[in-house]
Amino acid sequence: MKTLWQAILFQATWFACVLGGSVYGVLATLLYLFLHDHYFLKKRKEWQLMLLFFTLGVIVDGLFFHFHVFLSAHKETELAVLPPLWLLCLWICVATLFAHSLSFLQGRYWLSAGLGFVGPVLSYLTGSNMSDIELAKPLWITLVSIGAVWSLILPLGVFLCDQWGLYSNEGRIHD
Repeated sequence: MKTLWQAILFQATWFACVLGGSVYGVLATLLYLFLHDHYFLKKRKEWQLMLLFFTLGVIVDGLFFHFHVFLSAHKETELAVLPPLWLLCLWICVATLFAHSLSFLQGRYWLSAGLGFVGPVLSYLTGSNMSDIELAKPLWITLVSIGAVWSLILPLGVFLCDQWGLYSNEGRIHD
């Protein structure tokens, strides 16, 4: 049941980020992380995964903006070094899913690669239709690019959870 609640809270945070932009996205993410820490977190090492995914978000989405795979209606984003803050918040929140809602992927690297090729593509496509981010044309090349990158990122998250022991089914452990 906790897994379902975490997935619901993640989805609510996703909507807050995509529809509300950076201010509401940061507030929703802080609330989500507070709840995650108090009700879902198994090991403190998960925070390292969140930091790593934030860094990946800066690099990956930063490169997508730099190479105009992602386009923003706001001119200041083109001059910025970082992707929009609300988009980086989503990277942090995705990292919280691995040891919980995505734990069924443990040891299933091919499945996680396949899901990485589909799920995030749908998320970016839907998010771009609901936010000020536009995906470059031709759209199919952009979507394949996103899928290719995420077919590597999702298995990385699964691998790190395996290596760091984040899948343990023991109760709440703070190490």
